[in-house]
Parts: sequence; structure tokens; C-alpha cells
Amino acid sequence: MSNLQHCTSLQDATGELDFRLTNDCMFHVVFQKNPKALLGLCASLLHKHPEEIRSVEVLNPFEFKSMPTDKTFVLDLKVMLNNDSILNFEVQVVDETDWPERSLTYTCRTFDQLKRGESYLDVKPIRHIGFLDYDLKGFVPEFYATYQLLNIKNHEMYTSKFALSVVNLNQIELATEEDRKYGIDHWARLFKATTWEAIKKMAQENEYISSAAETMFESSQDESMRIFMEGVEEANRIRRGQEIRIERAEATLAKKEAIIAEIEAAISAKNAEIAKMDNALADKDAKIAKMSNALADKDAELAKMDNALADKDAEISRLKALLGNT
Repeated sequence: MSNLQHCTSLQDATGELDFRLTNDCMFHVVFQKNPKALLGLCASLLHKHPEEIRSVEVLNPFEFKSMPTDKTFVLDLKVMLNNDSILNFEVQVVDETDWPERSLTYTCRTFDQLKRGESYLDVKPIRHIGFLDYDLKGFVPEFYATYQLLNIKNHEMYTSKFALSVVNLNQIELATEEDRKYGIDHWARLFKATTWEAIKKMAQENEYISSAAETMFESSQDESMRIFMEGVEEANRIRRGQEIRIERAEATLAKKEAIIAEIEAAISAKNAEIAKMDNALADKDAKIAKMSNALADKDAELAKMDNALADKDAEISRLKALLGNT
């Protein structure tokens, strides 16, 4: 466990984190409170230098006054960047098997931003960026992937104003040279960090990560914030429990299906063996029938010969009788 009770600064913090940055409440608090950290994260993910970003504004600040409900536990962070584009961040640690549909729904909702009378040309570019602590099933493993609307034949882009990105926190080793150039892998390691020692080491290498780490430390010491973050952890524990139960049920079902398939295969093999024996018996019966027919033909031939011999004997007897009378 972490040792924060008597700590007055990040440098004093040791041990394990109570709440990682993958806790979406911690994520929202850190980047809502800390514009510098938010700017650094945005610049990294967009492959920009921090000085290229003039302003960042959180469009959906969360008021941590009462315990969140199931709906408000969805702590996505919506950010206006340079007053001309919108980023929507979301953290998910439990695979609910609906990420493509979920992220697309969020992106479409954000893209639908025009007020009455505004031109469609005034729609601000939107990019949804998800930090996932699991691998997307059915997708080739990748650290940082971005999806856009393209022509499926010639790959011509339909619009550059609509994009979805995924940072796979479990595939940091697949970071490209460009990902590393802009430090996206460093931010991912901050999300995955489990000890204050690891965080302090990363903080020494990047001023924006250092700023984020300071806010993480402050938030971890705030008792009201801890209540919210523990609530998120409990919700995630429940989801993980459900996921584990589903996985176990699927594993049990798969095992039973494998046993059934094995039994069916054995039955099929037995049926094939029986069919083979039946065919062999049918061949034997056919041979026996053929031999029986052959014997019947022989018997008929012998009977014919016997009849012929009887006729001969009768003729001989008649002739003898004639000779005896002369």
C-alpha cells in the first residue's frame, strides 16, 4: 500500500498507488485541474509540440459534490483545443465488448455540435481518444491506432474532421518510432504505473508528466476525492467480477461443448466402424448367395443328368426285355 499519511509532497510518497491514472475519476480530476498536464497530453497524442497549442478548455467539468450514479460514472473528458477542435477522452479498464460501438456513439454525439442557423461547414473537428487497459478482440494488436472515414477502394479520405483513436495500454512495446518521438509511450507508462517510485522516475524525464504526477499526489490526499475514486474502483471491481463470471461460464460451456464434440466424434467413428462391418457382412452375404446360386445350378445340372441316366436305364431295360422275348 502507499504511504501518504505523513507525506507533504510527491517526493515523500512511496509504495503502491491507491488509485492509478486508469481510474477514470483520477483521470478526470488530474486533467480537469491541471491545464499544463492536459496540454502536454494533447500535444503528445496529436503529434504536436506543446507550443503549438495555444489553449485547452475542459467543456464538461465534473462537480465532485455528491456520489456519482451509474450514468455519471462515465467520466469522459471533453476538451476544446485552440478553440477550433474538440477532443473527447475516455478511459476503460474492463472489456464490455462494445468499444467500437461505444466510441462511435460518443464521437457522433460530440460531432453533432451545431446550433440552429449555423453552417455545416462550421462543424469543429472531433477526435475521440480511448485509453484501454485490455486488447480489443478481433483487432490486430497495436499501441496507438487511429481510424477515419476512407473510400474503401482508393483510400481517399472522406473528411478529416472525424476520427477515433485507441491507446492500448497493454501494447506499449508496439509503440512506433513516431509514438516514442512524441512521448505517447511515456504517458501510457504513467497510466500503468503502480508505485510512486515509478511515477517520480517518469516525472524527472518530462515536465508535463511531472505536473500530472503532482496533481495525482494532491488528489490522492484529498479525502473527498478518494471517496469518488474508491467508488469508481468498486464499480470496476463489480464489472471485472461479472467479466470473470462470464469468462468462466464461457470456459465451462466450451469445455462441455468439447466433450460433446468428442463424444459425437466417437459415436461417428463407431457408426463408421459398424457401417464398415455391415458392408463386409453384406459382401459375405452376397458371396454366400452367389455360391448358393452356383450350388443350385450344379444341383439342377446333376438332377438333369440323373434324369438322363434314368431314361438310359429304362431304354436298356426295354431292349433287354425285347431280346428276351425273341
